[in-house]
Amino acid sequence: MAVDEGRILRLVLSEMAREGLRYAPAGISMRHVHLSKTDLHTLFGPGYELHPIRDLVQPGQFAAREQVTVAGPKGTLEKVRIIGPVRDETQVELSMTDAIAIGMKNAEVRMSGHLDHTPGIRLLGPSGEVTLSRGTIVAARHLHLSEEQARAFRVHDGQVVSVRIGGTRALILDRVICRTGRGHELEFHVDTDEANACLLKNGDLVEVLLPGEEETSKAESTFDPAGISEKVLFGLTGNRTIKTDKTELFGEERKTMEGEPVLELVTEQDINLAASKNADHVVCTPKALVTPAARDRALLLQIRIDRADDLPGVSVRPEAGQEVLELVTAGDLNVAFRDDRKEIFCTQNALITPAARERIEETGIRIIRTGS
Repeated sequence: MAVDEGRILRLVLSEMAREGLRYAPAGISMRHVHLSKTDLHTLFGPGYELHPIRDLVQPGQFAAREQVTVAGPKGTLEKVRIIGPVRDETQVELSMTDAIAIGMKNAEVRMSGHLDHTPGIRLLGPSGEVTLSRGTIVAARHLHLSEEQARAFRVHDGQVVSVRIGGTRALILDRVICRTGRGHELEFHVDTDEANACLLKNGDLVEVLLPGEEETSKAESTFDPAGISEKVLFGLTGNRTIKTDKTELFGEERKTMEGEPVLELVTEQDINLAASKNADHVVCTPKALVTPAARDRALLLQIRIDRADDLPGVSVRPEAGQEVLELVTAGDLNVAFRDDRKEIFCTQNALITPAARERIEETGIRIIRTGS
């Protein structure tokens, strides 16, 4: 069965948020159009339906094969993607650079769906054109969270938070609006203007700061090598060594020494602990989650993060029919404890959440990695 890596990542991030470490993956929104059914039929023909080519992170939404031309007072934007499904009212989302380029200097920053007193625009399709009286916006940056994720992050719908972005052009973005509830999934949305300003890419992890936390957040961020913050699951990128002008941050795959801890999650505290012991490295699993703060700290202190390829428990196999987990949560430990089980089996590269590790210590249940 294929592993839903995005779902696993978001489960881990939710568990981290419960521990006070709030991170969200970034989603960069390029210019796009949401169409009403009436306008879709005008542009593409009566009875026409959109053809999905790729599902988006937000539940039920997809990038459609269909594109339109957006025409402003002083220019046009060709091949603007339509995002489905159809909505009650057509909405055109541009970056400020896009808006200025086609003469839409009166475009305002708005939340999606807030279209009162917004300027209109013209859309051209293969079967017709539509002149909108309103609906053109520059989308306000925002943070999507499901109901459960919002509880983990301790935020509510409409709450305003800040987001810290690391790297060579680190900055803190204020006035980020939380959108929570059904139909939302953990993702930080900005447009291409804001992303380019701080070298942010799709999938990069950003730190979510609650009101009052901005002053305690790290003011300066060290060099982020080759944009590696876009991949927190190392197994998704393959085994590689990334070198910088300061240090080799990620070492080659290596065998673990006897008794050497293998981390499932690498935090800034882990790097500080290694430094206090005069260690030049920490060891983590191939798909361990490494927080942006841990990467920054490792670079600053010149401590390697080595990925182990020889993990304990590989010779142990579960009994027939026994479940082998890809992700171990506190809930899994609670179920095992209730059922009086002494061990839980997981795959070689399974992720174990921080809350699960605490329950491991409390319950004494063993986590056994299996090669099967």
